[in-house]
Amino acid sequence: MAVPAVAALESDDYRVQLAALGTKLEYLHPALRAGEIARRSATPNHPANTAGTRAYQEHVRIIREMHIQHEGWKRLLHDHLEVVCSPDRAIAIGVMAGDAATGDRALHPRNQRHRGAATERVAEVNAQLEFFPRPVRRHEIVLNAEETDRLQVWFLVSYRVEDGDRLHIHNELSLPGEVADGFVTRWRRRIPLPVLEMDGIEPLYEDGPGEIDIPVDFR
Repeated sequence: MAVPAVAALESDDYRVQLAALGTKLEYLHPALRAGEIARRSATPNHPANTAGTRAYQEHVRIIREMHIQHEGWKRLLHDHLEVVCSPDRAIAIGVMAGDAATGDRALHPRNQRHRGAATERVAEVNAQLEFFPRPVRRHEIVLNAEETDRLQVWFLVSYRVEDGDRLHIHNELSLPGEVADGFVTRWRRRIPLPVLEMDGIEPLYEDGPGEIDIPVDFR
Protein backbone atom coordinates (compact mmCIF):
# COMPACT_ATOMS: atom_id res chain seq x y z
CA MET A 1 0.00 0.00 0.00
CA ALA A 2 1.28 3.47 -0.80
CA VAL A 3 1.90 5.85 2.05
CA PRO A 4 -1.06 8.27 2.38
CA ALA A 5 -0.53 10.93 -0.22
CA VAL A 6 1.17 13.34 2.03
CA ALA A 7 4.02 14.48 0.01
CA ALA A 8 4.19 16.38 3.28
CA LEU A 9 5.74 13.31 4.88
CA GLU A 10 9.09 14.67 3.70
CA SER A 11 8.37 18.02 5.31
CA ASP A 12 10.21 19.25 8.41
CA ASP A 13 6.85 20.12 9.95
CA TYR A 14 6.22 17.10 12.12
CA ARG A 15 2.74 18.30 13.02
CA VAL A 16 1.69 18.21 9.35
CA GLN A 17 3.18 14.75 9.01
CA LEU A 18 1.42 13.45 12.12
CA ALA A 19 -1.89 14.99 11.06
CA ALA A 20 -1.64 13.17 7.74
CA LEU A 21 -1.59 9.92 9.71
CA GLY A 22 -4.45 10.98 11.96
CA THR A 23 -2.42 11.53 15.11
CA LYS A 24 -0.85 14.36 17.15
CA LEU A 25 2.17 14.92 19.36
CA GLU A 26 -0.32 15.48 22.19
CA TYR A 27 -1.28 11.80 21.93
CA LEU A 28 2.27 10.47 21.77
CA HIS A 29 4.27 12.37 24.38
CA PRO A 30 1.81 11.62 27.20
CA ALA A 31 2.44 7.94 26.51
CA LEU A 32 6.19 8.41 26.90
CA ARG A 33 5.69 10.40 30.08
CA ALA A 34 3.38 7.76 31.56
CA GLY A 35 5.88 5.06 30.66
CA GLU A 36 8.65 6.88 32.49
CA ILE A 37 6.51 7.31 35.59
CA ALA A 38 5.71 3.58 35.52
CA ARG A 39 9.38 2.75 35.02
CA ARG A 40 10.30 4.65 38.18
CA SER A 41 7.94 2.52 40.26
CA ALA A 42 10.29 -0.46 39.90
CA THR A 43 12.84 -1.04 42.65
CA PRO A 44 16.11 -3.00 42.53
CA ASN A 45 14.26 -5.86 44.22
CA HIS A 46 11.88 -6.29 41.30
CA PRO A 47 12.80 -8.71 38.49
CA ALA A 48 15.37 -7.26 36.09
CA ASN A 49 12.89 -6.53 33.29
CA THR A 50 10.20 -4.91 35.48
CA ALA A 51 10.99 -1.27 34.66
CA GLY A 52 11.02 -1.82 30.91
CA THR A 53 7.89 -3.97 31.01
CA ARG A 54 5.94 -1.41 33.01
CA ALA A 55 7.05 1.39 30.69
CA TYR A 56 5.98 -0.60 27.63
CA GLN A 57 2.58 -1.38 29.11
CA GLU A 58 1.90 2.29 29.83
CA HIS A 59 3.15 3.35 26.41
CA VAL A 60 0.61 1.05 24.77
CA ARG A 61 -2.21 1.95 27.17
CA ILE A 62 -1.94 5.71 26.81
CA ILE A 63 -1.44 5.67 23.03
CA ARG A 64 -4.59 3.57 22.78
CA GLU A 65 -6.61 5.67 25.20
CA MET A 66 -5.69 8.98 23.55
CA HIS A 67 -6.54 7.79 20.04
CA ILE A 68 -9.71 5.96 21.10
CA GLN A 69 -11.01 8.95 23.07
CA HIS A 70 -10.10 11.74 20.65
CA GLU A 71 -10.03 10.14 17.20
CA GLY A 72 -12.28 7.08 17.36
CA TRP A 73 -9.46 4.59 16.79
CA LYS A 74 -9.75 0.97 17.98
CA ARG A 75 -7.55 -1.49 19.83
CA LEU A 76 -5.96 -4.11 17.64
CA LEU A 77 -3.89 -7.23 18.31
CA HIS A 78 -2.13 -7.54 14.97
CA ASP A 79 -0.12 -10.76 14.67
CA HIS A 80 0.89 -10.51 18.36
CA LEU A 81 1.60 -6.77 18.10
CA GLU A 82 -0.36 -4.61 20.56
CA VAL A 83 -1.38 -1.53 18.56
CA VAL A 84 -4.16 0.99 18.04
CA CYS A 85 -5.79 1.22 14.60
CA SER A 86 -7.30 4.14 12.68
CA PRO A 87 -11.03 4.20 11.81
CA ASP A 88 -10.28 3.48 8.13
CA ARG A 89 -8.14 0.50 9.21
CA ALA A 90 -5.18 1.77 7.17
CA ILE A 91 -2.81 2.95 9.93
CA ALA A 92 -1.80 1.36 13.23
CA ILE A 93 0.61 2.60 15.89
CA GLY A 94 2.69 0.52 18.28
CA VAL A 95 5.75 1.21 20.44
CA MET A 96 9.39 0.24 20.25
CA ALA A 97 12.56 1.02 22.21
CA GLY A 98 15.26 2.50 19.96
CA ASP A 99 18.99 3.16 20.23
CA ALA A 100 21.01 6.38 20.56
CA ALA A 101 20.28 7.37 16.94
CA THR A 102 16.55 7.70 17.66
CA GLY A 103 15.09 11.06 16.73
CA ASP A 104 18.16 12.20 14.79
CA ARG A 105 17.29 12.75 11.13
CA ALA A 106 20.94 12.35 10.09
CA LEU A 107 21.36 8.90 11.67
CA HIS A 108 19.81 5.47 11.20
CA PRO A 109 18.21 4.20 14.42
CA ARG A 110 17.68 0.53 15.23
CA ASN A 111 15.45 -1.09 17.78
CA GLN A 112 17.21 -1.49 21.10
CA ARG A 113 16.14 -5.07 21.69
CA HIS A 114 15.57 -8.01 19.38
CA ARG A 115 12.04 -8.06 17.99
CA GLY A 116 10.02 -11.18 17.35
CA ALA A 117 8.89 -12.44 13.98
CA ALA A 118 5.63 -10.46 14.25
CA THR A 119 7.45 -7.20 13.50
CA GLU A 120 8.78 -8.78 10.33
CA ARG A 121 5.32 -9.95 9.32
CA VAL A 122 3.36 -6.75 9.92
CA ALA A 123 2.20 -6.71 6.31
CA GLU A 124 1.28 -10.40 6.13
CA VAL A 125 -2.05 -12.06 6.80
CA ASN A 126 -2.54 -13.78 10.12
CA ALA A 127 -4.56 -16.70 8.76
CA GLN A 128 -5.44 -18.01 12.19
CA LEU A 129 -7.81 -15.10 12.73
CA GLU A 130 -10.06 -16.49 10.01
CA PHE A 131 -10.28 -19.95 11.54
CA PHE A 132 -10.20 -19.18 15.23
CA PRO A 133 -11.88 -15.80 15.70
CA ARG A 134 -11.86 -14.54 19.28
CA PRO A 135 -14.53 -12.36 20.90
CA VAL A 136 -14.17 -8.70 19.99
CA ARG A 137 -14.51 -6.33 22.91
CA ARG A 138 -15.60 -2.71 22.98
CA HIS A 139 -13.17 -0.35 21.22
CA GLU A 140 -11.47 -3.34 19.60
CA ILE A 141 -11.41 -4.61 16.02
CA VAL A 142 -10.23 -7.62 14.04
CA LEU A 143 -9.05 -7.05 10.47
CA ASN A 144 -9.99 -9.23 7.53
CA ALA A 145 -7.36 -10.45 5.07
CA GLU A 146 -7.74 -7.51 2.70
CA GLU A 147 -7.46 -4.97 5.52
CA THR A 148 -4.41 -6.75 6.92
CA ASP A 149 -2.67 -6.62 3.55
CA ARG A 150 -2.98 -2.85 3.34
CA LEU A 151 -2.32 -1.99 6.99
CA GLN A 152 0.70 0.18 7.79
CA VAL A 153 2.11 -0.37 11.29
CA TRP A 154 4.05 2.65 12.56
CA PHE A 155 6.03 2.64 15.80
CA LEU A 156 6.64 5.32 18.39
CA VAL A 157 10.36 4.72 18.87
CA SER A 158 11.99 6.16 22.00
CA TYR A 159 15.41 6.31 23.66
CA ARG A 160 16.15 7.56 27.20
CA VAL A 161 19.18 9.69 28.09
CA GLU A 162 19.81 10.59 31.74
CA ASP A 163 21.69 13.88 32.09
CA GLY A 164 22.26 14.87 35.69
CA ASP A 165 18.94 15.94 37.17
CA ARG A 166 17.21 15.85 33.78
CA LEU A 167 15.93 13.07 31.57
CA HIS A 168 15.74 13.43 27.78
CA ILE A 169 13.54 11.03 25.81
CA HIS A 170 14.47 11.11 22.12
CA ASN A 171 11.60 9.88 19.97
CA GLU A 172 10.14 9.52 16.50
CA LEU A 173 7.14 7.99 14.77
CA SER A 174 8.48 5.71 12.06
CA LEU A 175 7.46 3.03 9.57
CA PRO A 176 9.78 -0.01 9.29
CA GLY A 177 10.82 -0.95 5.78
CA GLU A 178 12.93 -4.04 6.40
CA VAL A 179 13.62 -6.23 9.42
CA ALA A 180 16.48 -8.75 9.57
CA ASP A 181 17.48 -10.95 12.49
CA GLY A 182 15.02 -9.13 14.73
CA PHE A 183 16.33 -5.61 13.99
CA VAL A 184 15.05 -2.88 11.69
CA THR A 185 17.61 -2.48 8.92
CA ARG A 186 15.68 0.10 6.89
CA TRP A 187 12.93 2.59 7.69
CA ARG A 188 10.44 3.41 4.98
CA ARG A 189 9.41 6.67 6.64
CA ARG A 190 10.60 8.54 9.72
CA ILE A 191 9.06 11.48 11.57
CA PRO A 192 11.58 12.77 14.15
CA LEU A 193 9.75 14.42 17.06
CA PRO A 194 10.81 16.98 19.69
CA VAL A 195 12.78 15.63 22.62
CA LEU A 196 10.63 15.12 25.72
CA GLU A 197 12.32 16.44 28.86
CA MET A 198 11.46 15.33 32.38
CA ASP A 199 12.98 15.76 35.81
CA GLY A 200 15.76 13.45 36.94
CA ILE A 201 15.55 10.00 38.42
CA GLU A 202 14.85 9.66 42.13
CA PRO A 203 16.37 6.44 43.50
CA LEU A 204 13.93 4.17 45.29
CA TYR A 205 14.68 2.35 48.52
CA GLU A 206 16.46 -0.85 47.63
CA ASP A 207 14.78 -2.80 50.37
CA GLY A 208 11.45 -1.03 50.29
CA PRO A 209 10.10 1.61 52.69
CA GLY A 210 10.19 -0.69 55.67
CA GLU A 211 10.05 -4.23 56.93
CA ILE A 212 7.09 -6.35 55.96
CA ASP A 213 5.69 -8.50 58.72
CA ILE A 214 3.93 -11.58 57.33
CA PRO A 215 2.32 -13.74 60.03
CA VAL A 216 2.89 -17.45 59.56
CA ASP A 217 0.70 -19.99 61.27
CA PHE A 218 2.78 -23.09 62.02
CA ARG A 219 0.70 -26.23 62.34
